[in-house]
Parts: sequence; structure tokens; C-alpha cells
Amino acid sequence: MRRATIVGLGLLILAAGCSTPELQLDPKLRTYSREELEEMDEIEMPSNYSVDNFRKLQLGVAFEVLPGVDKKTGEALAIDPNLSTRLQTEMAKLKRFTVFSAHNRSGVTFFEALSDVDDQVKLQAPTDVKAIDLILSGKLTVSKERVDRYNDTILIYEVECDFSCEEAKTREVKFAEKARGRTARKVVLSFSGRKMAGYDDKDEQQAITHAAMKALAVMANKLGNAYPVGGRVTGISASGERMTAQVGYEEGFGKNQQCVIFVSDEGVDIPLALAEAVPKNDGTSSLVVYRWANSADAKPMVKALRKNGRVFPKNNKVYAVGYGLPVPPEWENAYEGSMDEQLRLQ
Repeated sequence: MRRATIVGLGLLILAAGCSTPELQLDPKLRTYSREELEEMDEIEMPSNYSVDNFRKLQLGVAFEVLPGVDKKTGEALAIDPNLSTRLQTEMAKLKRFTVFSAHNRSGVTFFEALSDVDDQVKLQAPTDVKAIDLILSGKLTVSKERVDRYNDTILIYEVECDFSCEEAKTREVKFAEKARGRTARKVVLSFSGRKMAGYDDKDEQQAITHAAMKALAVMANKLGNAYPVGGRVTGISASGERMTAQVGYEEGFGKNQQCVIFVSDEGVDIPLALAEAVPKNDGTSSLVVYRWANSADAKPMVKALRKNGRVFPKNNKVYAVGYGLPVPPEWENAYEGSMDEQLRLQ
């Protein structure tokens, strides 16, 4: 079986009297590294891959944010009224998909494209539901807990998202799961219990939005792993060590994307090698092979490929498919600086 890395554990210990509960702040994401793939006994294809999906898939998104409450006081939380729109537009940064926002007018559902251009998301012309491949629906529930300490209080914000992904044409549900995102803030109290440090509705909105973004990262990671990005290999060097794939950044390939090179032989897909991809500025990706397959089916093909790589793709259907989908860099850097909750809790 392929191995997976769980990254961003970020376990933070909060002192609350004599107890030390563990608070998971960073999202758990499933990613794939070169080191782990090299440890596989045999090179395996990623699950749920399909040559038919080696294109930019059309993804409709519909998110609903429910009113949130403070679990201790029952008070309503300050949630950004534009949070659902913000999350939908953030999905446009996943280059694997062309993302459409769902709308309903007079009982008719239509989708409007969200285009990520120069970091500015803009709406484009509406499209018919028949043009959509997948529909991702999410319902977000927000809550706040308090951990009272001697002279301050820890506010823990959690966004739980029930989401499902279905085929638009067949309405078949491909997966349905939960994703959680958390942030935490420290509020300094006076001896009388009143807040001394400034913390207002704007701060609360920001904390909840960050928690929602973390839940979104888990959701997007699951979606990317369920629909691996890939494309045709059209060029191979004479030695076979370097290749060119007809997919790049705009199709979802990220920097140092881990891939498996395979050949489709009469409907049978045979893994040939593992490679690392680097997207180029011409819409293609450069692949560097770092391990060759050693199975009985692969050996004769690997031998032929390495004997004359330039001829091999002319006579065979060669593809590259990625393991997992990288999280957009903007998401990874969303919590730096003054809004890093771990720094705020020290």
C-alpha cells in the first residue's frame, strides 16, 4: 500500500489548572514525499485515477455557514457575513479545477465561474449545470469554547464542516466526510474578570475565518487526493531519465509534484517509474525519474524506454499522474505574523 505523511500536527499544550488538554490547531493533511514513495515495495498507481479525468475538471461549490454560539454563554458569535463567499472564492486557487459558485433563482440552480487571476477572484458568465463534472457541498458549524486560567482565558474557535462530493450528471456521492479547523486566542483578564486586552467582534470574525480556512484545507486535500491530476507524456530524453508532460501549473501540478509514469497497454496500465515534476512557464512540466519499476510486466517496457526514450512515446501511450494535490501556497502562509495563534497564546 502507498504510504502517507501526516503533516502539520502542531500539538499545542494549554495549561488549565492541573489539566493539560491537547489542542490540535493545524489541519491534518495527507501528502506524499519522495522519500516515502521510494520505500514502496512495488510502484503503485494512486487510487481513483482516471485517464478520462486528465483535464481540468469543472467543480461546482455550495457552502452554507450556520449561526454559531459560545458553548458557555450561549451568545451568538461574530461571523463574517461574507464567509461562505470567501471560502468559495478560495477554492478557485485549486488549479486542478475550474470552480463555479452555486446560485438558486426561482428554484433553478445555475453556476457562475470563479476565476483566479493575479490573485484577484472575479465572477464570469453563468453556466448550465450540465457542464459541471462535480459538485462539492459543505455545511459549516461554528462554536467557541473557553478555557479559564489564573489570569487569562483561552478562546477556542472550531469550525466543523460536513461536506460531500458528488458527480453532477449521475448525482452519485463520491465521498461524504467531516473536516475541522481550529484557532485559539488568549484574552487577558483583570482581577475582577473583565477583559483588559482589546478583543472585539472584528478579532472574533478573523479567528473564525482562519478556522474555516483550515477546515477548507482538509476538504481540498481530500478532494485533490480523490481526483489525481495527470496528463500525457509527449517527450522523453534518449536515456529516459527526463520527460515532458503536457500538464502544468494551471492543471494542478505543483512544485516538486510526485508522479508515477505509466504506459497504457491495451487497456492495462503498467507503472514504469517514479518521477518528480516541476511545472514550466509554457504550460508543461519537466519530469525527472528517480526510480524505475521492477515488475515482470514493467521490465521489458522500461528496457525499451531506456534504450531509446525519444522513440518510446511515439509508439506507446505514456502518462504521468500525481500523488495528491498540493495546497495553494497562499493557504500555507495564511497564519504568519501577528495572527499566528501559537504566538498569541505564549
